[in-house]
Amino acid sequence: MNAPLLACEGISKRFGPVYANTGIDLAVHAGQVVAVLGENGAGKSTLMSIIAGRYRPDEGTIRIDGEPVAFTAPAQAMQRGIGMVYQRFMLVDTLTAAENVLLAADACGQRLSMKQVVARMRELADRYGLQVDPDARIRDLSMGGRQRVEILKLLVQNARVLIFDEPTAVLAKPEVAGLFEVFRKLKADGRGILFITHKLDEVMEAADRIAILRRGRIVAQTEPSRINNKLELARLMVGREVVLRVDKPEIPPGEVVFEAQGLSGESPLGGFEDISFRVQQGEVFAIVGVAGNGQEALAAAIAGRSAAKSGTVRFCGTEYTAARWAQEREASLSYVPEDRHHTGSVGSMSLADNYFLTRLKHAGDGLWLDPQRMREQTEEAIRQFEIVAHSTETRAGTLSGGNLQKLLLAREMAEKPKLFIAEQPTQGLDIKATEDVWAAMLAQRKHSAVLLVTGDLREALSLADRVAVMFRGRFMDIIDTQDADTVERIGLLMAGSAATDAPASVPSGETA
Repeated sequence: MNAPLLACEGISKRFGPVYANTGIDLAVHAGQVVAVLGENGAGKSTLMSIIAGRYRPDEGTIRIDGEPVAFTAPAQAMQRGIGMVYQRFMLVDTLTAAENVLLAADACGQRLSMKQVVARMRELADRYGLQVDPDARIRDLSMGGRQRVEILKLLVQNARVLIFDEPTAVLAKPEVAGLFEVFRKLKADGRGILFITHKLDEVMEAADRIAILRRGRIVAQTEPSRINNKLELARLMVGREVVLRVDKPEIPPGEVVFEAQGLSGESPLGGFEDISFRVQQGEVFAIVGVAGNGQEALAAAIAGRSAAKSGTVRFCGTEYTAARWAQEREASLSYVPEDRHHTGSVGSMSLADNYFLTRLKHAGDGLWLDPQRMREQTEEAIRQFEIVAHSTETRAGTLSGGNLQKLLLAREMAEKPKLFIAEQPTQGLDIKATEDVWAAMLAQRKHSAVLLVTGDLREALSLADRVAVMFRGRFMDIIDTQDADTVERIGLLMAGSAATDAPASVPSGETA
């Protein structure tokens, strides 16, 4: 067999006393897709960053076509044909797609004219199904469009090994199918692909080979055809049997905590119209829909982060106009935003500082902060939520996605709010972290009404008592999750297939 395009031999990397990778052996051949699985904190992103030139390994060798190489920067890896599409895209929003591609090529030493870049983008778009308007500004593109620009950035520079970090986390389902079709065309052209994912269905569909990391080591390498089912794959990931649903003890519904009547609004996140529902203490109420149908804007309005243009809100018996709600949002409301890295936390600050970002009144007496109190309460949160961190002084930006999300949950749940809102709470998390987050949200029902905004139908059905399906800014229907045909009905409604038969909104949270 020919030498692999890329081979890692005995790769180890440590940060201080902690080993992120230990003795990693991994290869990618031409025309092969290798899926890299593991829990948050297993060392996947560190390994990919080493291959892509962001980090230097402490031990081991990287080979390209059998030849040992050493990188001190991503540009050097790119010059040898290795490029990475990060989960958080590395694009300049105010520039066009072509300008971003030209900027990346220039940074890696390729001297191309704009005319050459545009011609090459169009050629590659036709060849691989990566249609993007070269003149479109990044800020005007969908997440799928931005991802296509990232892929084109690599292909214009003749990347032979493409690395993807959670490539489907930001994509709607039709866009996922399109991405995997791009994978197939890249394979047929003799390129190699490495991709990190937590979604087991995607592994079985797209991968030729699977590498599983646990605590910084590869514990198994196999092929999808040798895996009997997804539970077996999940067990390999976490080292134990896993249940993809969590126990949901019944909690009697309490008072109506939050009620919306006729909420309508517009924002850069999209619009929503005539939204009415209510949620009680002890209940999980989920809002589901394909990204871009207004649920992000609605969540922001409910959380008081932006103002709806009309409608009313009733919170624990007190009525507010839409404008007044945005100005005087109740303190007894906690919100975990979708973007845990930028909106939910400050990566350069310590865990203790992040834990008190929204809880300053508990951080000291009067105007003075009490560092010891902050440290002790953060340590208690770390213990209670099993957050893997070196100390309370660890920077939040160094945590894995699952551990950072658990820190945000701990912070917002510490207030014992009347209404707890979580937006895409397990997006990009592994199975164990997802289980932990789900269990915490179900436990929160004892204190709160829980509002879940998610695009993950499995998550909604596992946690929610009722599900509102949103399409083009309206609630199509509100469905009890105990109904026998729930999955089929929600799937149709999310696609808008039943738009002519479903009500535009359902007053007072009652099902149609």
